[in-house]
Amino acid sequence: MENKNWKRKFIAIFTGQFFSLLSSAAVQFSIIWWLTDTTDGSPLVLTLAGLAGFLPQALVGPFAGTITDRYSRKLMMILADTTVALGSLTLFITMYFYEPSILLVLFVLVIRSLATAFHMPAMQASIPLLARKEHLTKVAGWGQTISSISNIAGPAVGMSLLAMSSLEWVLMLDVLGAVIASSILLFIHIPRVLRKEGEVSSGIITEMKEGYHAIVKHPVVLKLTITITIVAMLYIPLGTYFPLMTRNHFERGVVEAGIVEVIFAIGLIVGGALLGVIGDRFDKIKTMASGMLLMGIALFLSGIVPPSLFLVFLMMAGLVGLSGPLFSAPFYALIQTEIQPHLLGRVFSFVTSLSLLATPIGYAVAGVLIELTSVATLFSIIGILIMINAVITRKAK
Repeated sequence: MENKNWKRKFIAIFTGQFFSLLSSAAVQFSIIWWLTDTTDGSPLVLTLAGLAGFLPQALVGPFAGTITDRYSRKLMMILADTTVALGSLTLFITMYFYEPSILLVLFVLVIRSLATAFHMPAMQASIPLLARKEHLTKVAGWGQTISSISNIAGPAVGMSLLAMSSLEWVLMLDVLGAVIASSILLFIHIPRVLRKEGEVSSGIITEMKEGYHAIVKHPVVLKLTITITIVAMLYIPLGTYFPLMTRNHFERGVVEAGIVEVIFAIGLIVGGALLGVIGDRFDKIKTMASGMLLMGIALFLSGIVPPSLFLVFLMMAGLVGLSGPLFSAPFYALIQTEIQPHLLGRVFSFVTSLSLLATPIGYAVAGVLIELTSVATLFSIIGILIMINAVITRKAK
């Protein structure tokens, strides 16, 4: 596909997505903080908030992907952003004029999760319609960079707005972000994927199965989906345990824990930016395996480093962050290359749902290992397991 203006289109799209992701991250942080402060840190409420944030997306994902493949992906992204904006606006009006309701806040988190279930596959499935195959890894790197910066800056913006005003006005930032993202999308032409001649529309369940079979019948994609799901199950819970590692193993305080988070975040940005520059020059599977291997080594070393060498742990945290985009972005680009465009929404939804549903298993296993051993041992064990997955990924062809 020849499209001389593809870079300009992605600059425009990612600019809008930056504002949308930034405002969403600010609101997500602010809502969790508000729930923590309002309920005095109720474990039940915070657990429900966590479930409301990811479970709807995980459960509805395959259906959302199927619907996304049926209709305009551009329209799906705009509707998803608009839904998030309406949810935030409803919560703003309710909290401004009436007594805030925890149930309503949880309901809005569910709505946000459902909107993400439609937005993510629509966005990922649109990329190969705008860029040629040889540019997909580079574009994925750009997306990772935008996402990382938004996730880092969002909580800081939310915290600043909360300090100056209240949750209601943070919610209005979400509305503004959605309006900006949707307005930019209105002026971007995203081609529609037409059905093949003679192909008739079947039921949603049948089309959903087509997405599943597209993964199962493609040996390389199936193997990599399994390894990515396992790595996600191992890797995602570590975000919760980095502060514990700083406190328990290295015997440092909140300042040092904050520095670790900053270094990790810088690593994420560098990794995404690196792929955005040179991502298309290397084999996708080799890049994925290298990223997993780097992460595994960094985590393993983090677990065996003595408490006196905190600076080494800081370096390892940066490498863990850097390695994340190295295996996730090429994986997305590989799917966009290998799977037919009219199936991409369904395939991305299945992959995301698998990772989200595997995450609670990872948390449970990590919690048991910490109780039986230590957080340092957990890091080393996870490092070894991710290195094994790197070897399996390398042989996926």
